[in-house]
Amino acid sequence: FLSSLFIIAMTPVADAITRCRYCNYPVASDALTCPKCLRKLQWPILPERSRSARVVIRTGSDAFIRHPHARVRQYRDDRNSGGDQTGHIGSWGGPTTLRYLLRFDIPQAFAMAQVDMQSFNVRRAQLKLCVADHGKHNDLPIRIYLLTRPFAAGTGLAGVREKKHDGCDWYHSAPLIVWHREGGDYAEKPSVPAILGEDGENETIIDITELIKARFDEYAKTGVWNDHGLLIMRDVGRYGYHGYVTIHSLEASFIGQTVRSPELFIH
Repeated sequence: FLSSLFIIAMTPVADAITRCRYCNYPVASDALTCPKCLRKLQWPILPERSRSARVVIRTGSDAFIRHPHARVRQYRDDRNSGGDQTGHIGSWGGPTTLRYLLRFDIPQAFAMAQVDMQSFNVRRAQLKLCVADHGKHNDLPIRIYLLTRPFAAGTGLAGVREKKHDGCDWYHSAPLIVWHREGGDYAEKPSVPAILGEDGENETIIDITELIKARFDEYAKTGVWNDHGLLIMRDVGRYGYHGYVTIHSLEASFIGQTVRSPELFIH
């Protein structure tokens, strides 16, 4: 009897298994990164909130896309750049040739915060972007739109010779699926203007309440969460700027308790 108890006590407990939200590969529930696609699944430690809000969202999907004419440093084509830790927004070889696609995991964040989305009243929503390199010019005028088609972020790297065709680019929202409009399908209205890296600042806080409220209003009416994300590019309505700014992506790591990847604060 005692020996049987000893055997039971020594039997290892099976690890909880879940699936990667990017590639659906089976992973341990406490895994920090996916062994297949190498995407970050959770923070190794929970950094302090850089701003107070009802819900703070730090996870999601993103990708930098560019027109083939945008010859920026190591870029030589319009390959997928969903795995890069930094990327460019702005003008090079054209007014809006460097664009950024960003989608936050809003439902997951609300579920973790135990906040009911359908009855939630959005009073304010703020997007934080961190600049890695201002380039030759500060104060990049940008405009943020709501995407009308989902995109596959992919795992491509701009500085790697081998191409990966598992994500979006200038012409495709996903492998073999073309955008209706080259460079991303988005709604003209509503949109939000902003200045990225104003006065040389490394952190830019942008009020995108109108955009997030539009998503929540639709959800309240239909009961279906239909958020394809954001498209961020240079504001062509503001003249006189030529160049680009380098920002940190969701793949960016953080130094100590300083979060450098994009964050969304919903109040």
